[in-house]
Amino acid sequence: MRLAASKRELRAAMGAVRGSLSNLDRQERSALACRHAWSFVEAAGAETVMAYAPIRSELDVRPLIENCWQSGRSVILPRVHSDTGMLSLHVVSSWHELIQGTYGISEPAADSPELDEDVRPAVIFVPGLAFDLRGGRLGYGRGYYDRLLAHRMAGNGGGTGEASTVWIGLAYAAQLIPEVPMEAHDAFMDFLITEDGIVDCRLRERDSG
Repeated sequence: MRLAASKRELRAAMGAVRGSLSNLDRQERSALACRHAWSFVEAAGAETVMAYAPIRSELDVRPLIENCWQSGRSVILPRVHSDTGMLSLHVVSSWHELIQGTYGISEPAADSPELDEDVRPAVIFVPGLAFDLRGGRLGYGRGYYDRLLAHRMAGNGGGTGEASTVWIGLAYAAQLIPEVPMEAHDAFMDFLITEDGIVDCRLRERDSG
């Protein structure tokens, strides 16, 4: 109960921090972060990339998505299923394929192509309210990405897609905090990318509580 209350307070505080950035500041920081993210995608040779459609003050990942489309890479965006608490993953090739869905998020229409269960994106870019250098992530409290990791990505192998999936938190540097309170079911990110650059979180000591 104490941890849950701590997370609620932290979500409110970090939402305010992110929301305090001006539109111009968010645009400039997003552009820089997307450049770093694109460099990562190119260096990794990732041909299938999952991202998100930004909402409100989230880091704007659209420049990265457009680079992926222009280079012929497959872009995967999630569709929220609030009844099951799960995300379905859909192949998207244009902004015109998105509709306003759950929580006001732009998402693929129900009839858009869904990623095969045994195919894993090479890279998954994840939004959040706060991150730490261990790869700890503070989400919005609904657990969609944690369940996605548990349901589809556990084991990172055995499918017909890439041998492993790299999870990357995408955020403004202002969203970094010393330590995100983590529970056993919370997913750690492999890397963290902000406007300041790329952080490899995998070798840092982690304690899931």
